[in-house]
Amino acid sequence: MKGRRDMKTLVCLFAVLFSASSFAVDVSALPPSEYADTEVSTNFVFAVGEGGGRRLVFSLELEAGTTNNVEVAIGCDADCDGWLSLDETALAVGYDCGEWFARSAAKDCVTISNAAVSGTFRRTYEVRSRHIDPAWNLVKVTRRGLGASNENVSFKLVEFGFGVKIW
Repeated sequence: MKGRRDMKTLVCLFAVLFSASSFAVDVSALPPSEYADTEVSTNFVFAVGEGGGRRLVFSLELEAGTTNNVEVAIGCDADCDGWLSLDETALAVGYDCGEWFARSAAKDCVTISNAAVSGTFRRTYEVRSRHIDPAWNLVKVTRRGLGASNENVSFKLVEFGFGVKIW
């Protein structure tokens, strides 16, 4: 009997498990633009939901150039048309003609850091749970510029927490 009780105690001790779940989307190079302004974009729907313990992680990789621009924008599609407009954008991060940027509508600010204008670069942005709006439901990836940017964008919603399982 004592051995069985010890086994239950051991199982309960190891039953508190760290868990992480995520939602992820990868967007490889967008197709060529059909327009003179060279802009091309794609939108995809997701749900942030309620609760804490989550992060949004944007990762951008691109071939830098003096005219290249790759942007990831997130917000709430208020008019439900499936496209994230500038007015609906809460946060935008990306690369624009030699500078990495992050624009926040809530803080009414833009943060810029210089980057080289040639070569392949990767940058990761992380948004912690206290800055995430549960109403966000749309992400837009946009590319502009004359040079080939060979962009690759990944977007993840990662949730961390603890779970208890008792057998």
